[in-house]
Amino acid sequence: MMYVRQMTVSDIDRAFEIACLSLEERYLKEVFHFFISGWPGGQLVAVDDVGHVIGFLSGARLTPDKATVPLFAVDHRYRGKGIGSRLMEEFRLRASIDGKQYIQLEVKGTSAAAISFYKKAGFTPIAYLEGFYQDGTDGVRMLRSVRGDS
Repeated sequence: MMYVRQMTVSDIDRAFEIACLSLEERYLKEVFHFFISGWPGGQLVAVDDVGHVIGFLSGARLTPDKATVPLFAVDHRYRGKGIGSRLMEEFRLRASIDGKQYIQLEVKGTSAAAISFYKKAGFTPIAYLEGFYQDGTDGVRMLRSVRGDS
């Protein structure tokens, strides 16, 4: 059993740990505090039946009509079980309630699995970002409407 809820400050250590183990980019733990202070409702965690954080999504307000997903990861031991999809769907609902029309994100152009996941979640590639990441890897900007499944 797994459920999604709003992230709290006490979840940050575990979310940071998952980010460090799952993401190639490196972030400071303070980034999570920054996102929580900016939009508490846009910060989500997936927890198992005993309350352990097994995934997270940190969202931000990008423009009056657009939200973005700067940080998103699921513990590698729990991937392929629909957890990322549940986090993304809850974020879509929260972005819609917040008045957003679109969700935008960036993904490494070399990450076929992530691009495939986002396409299944309704995102469409809209821009190629040369040298976007810290290591010089190119990125792909993707966009989806908050309405329904497309």
